[in-house]
Amino acid sequence: MSYVYLNGEFVKSDAAMISVFDQGFLYGDGIFESFRSIGDQLYQFPQHYQRLVQSAEALSYPLVFTQQDLEDILLELRQRNGLNEAYYRITITRGKGQIGFQRTMENDLTCLVVGKEFRGFDSSCYNQGIQLCVAQTRRNAPEAINPKIKSTSNLNSLLGKLEAKESGAFEVIMLNNKEHICEGASSNIFWTKGQWIFTPDASTGLLEGVTRSTIVRLCEEKLNLRVISGEFKLQDLKFSDEVFITSTSLEVMPVVKIDDFKINQGLVGRVAFELREELHRDMGKLS
Repeated sequence: MSYVYLNGEFVKSDAAMISVFDQGFLYGDGIFESFRSIGDQLYQFPQHYQRLVQSAEALSYPLVFTQQDLEDILLELRQRNGLNEAYYRITITRGKGQIGFQRTMENDLTCLVVGKEFRGFDSSCYNQGIQLCVAQTRRNAPEAINPKIKSTSNLNSLLGKLEAKESGAFEVIMLNNKEHICEGASSNIFWTKGQWIFTPDASTGLLEGVTRSTIVRLCEEKLNLRVISGEFKLQDLKFSDEVFITSTSLEVMPVVKIDDFKINQGLVGRVAFELREELHRDMGKLS
């Protein structure tokens, strides 16, 4: 039986309970972070913690734990659940409140931390590549919802995921309201041309993933590839050498097809392969 951390206590997962009046449940009034650990090393935890703080401040959440407090909680959860390579998700909501938008915003926060063994994706996805489709659903405009908030109110991404499922694709490419490439439903996108790597700029309204930042650094430091961010159209992908998407769980996933268009004649390119190896080294999985 696994354990979760809920509001100051470690409890068995099947006994964990949250109020039906929790504002996260009723209104999507919540934030989250997900990340991984290798052994007892919490990979890039400071960056994830800072983004959690950033999200909390945007929603006026008074976080009651420090980075060290949360790290202690995570390592205790790892020990209790007997985890080796772990995947964690921290969810914080405004807590138990009232129904109606005239409600008070001053509630005790709900804090849930879940830790499980990281299983990853089948090796065939990395060896053969995956397919994307272009979603009809557009990314939320940054003027409407600040993309720096990693919110549990994630209906926009869910609609994208449903489109991917309906089309038989692994993931979607979501455009913004200016028809610029933005990101996937739960991933960031990159493509290559010669010695150049391209990726949408934060101004398009994407969530700047921690893994995205790491990939930018590894491209430049380890592979001697220049990364260019900007505003791009779908047409730019058709002239690329290879395409890949990134996230905490995906790592570096090669893309060989977008809708009916093949990338690199449907073959996985070397950059995605080499970047995933460099990411594993950075995580401490390879020497």
